[in-house]
Amino acid sequence: MKPRDLVAVLNAPKAERLALITEGLELLAEHVSTLRDDLIHLQEAGRSRGAAVIDGLASEEAAKMLILLDIVRMGWSDRDAVRGQLKNFYSHLARGIYTRLTAGRPADLAEVRRYAETLRRSLYLDGPNDVDWIFRNSIEADREESLYVDYVTSEGDSVWITPARLSDLKLSSWPSMVIDLALALHRLGCTSGKGLEIIGQEWDGFPLDDDTHWVKVEEINKSILTKVHAAGLCRDNLTQEDVRLGLKQWIFPLGRLDLSPIKVTRTELLTERERWVESQW
Repeated sequence: MKPRDLVAVLNAPKAERLALITEGLELLAEHVSTLRDDLIHLQEAGRSRGAAVIDGLASEEAAKMLILLDIVRMGWSDRDAVRGQLKNFYSHLARGIYTRLTAGRPADLAEVRRYAETLRRSLYLDGPNDVDWIFRNSIEADREESLYVDYVTSEGDSVWITPARLSDLKLSSWPSMVIDLALALHRLGCTSGKGLEIIGQEWDGFPLDDDTHWVKVEEINKSILTKVHAAGLCRDNLTQEDVRLGLKQWIFPLGRLDLSPIKVTRTELLTERERWVESQW
């Protein structure tokens, strides 16, 4: 047995790949839906710490659904690009980037790329002056600090951190947008075999580049939703909110973006801070 082997999908004949992706999407949708129900139960019980943990897990599983859908949106012609996207399925960072980007409304793909690059940095400067302190990657930090008690050293200071801080968060913070988007696309019928065919046809040959504006993506989303509805693929429990999410929050395909970590050293950031200080004089 070889776990974490989704790349093996590329070894299957093209005619079988959509069926494999459909099967995975069905399993993920069931898992995300169950986790969302558990999340709501914890919210109603006032258990915000546990709700935050479940939300994080459900968000990553929902992001995996969007990663699979983006393989269909990008097509199979660029084998190396598809292989990279299949590897994103296992990356905490890539899944976190999907989660963050889904919550926004970027104007064009260039804006998406710029934001993704900030999220990929292993370290970054922030604070009142934007250069005051060095922080580790926010996606990795948020994930681990919601799960584990740890002893952390930063800028010479050391301190214990604990997920207990999550007990004070507002219960309205969850579920995250990516969870509801993924389940909306499922109820719309986009994760079915025929739905994936429609998605692939709508995106086939589309010249996606940094200048691509959101309006173009929204037009394709609308065409997809119209066709899955006409094909009778929508589920009985579909809601108007599902339609809104599928139309307005299903953002640009990210399959050809580099979502790997960008290594940043403390020396680089200290030099950047020194330059900023000198510029103030």
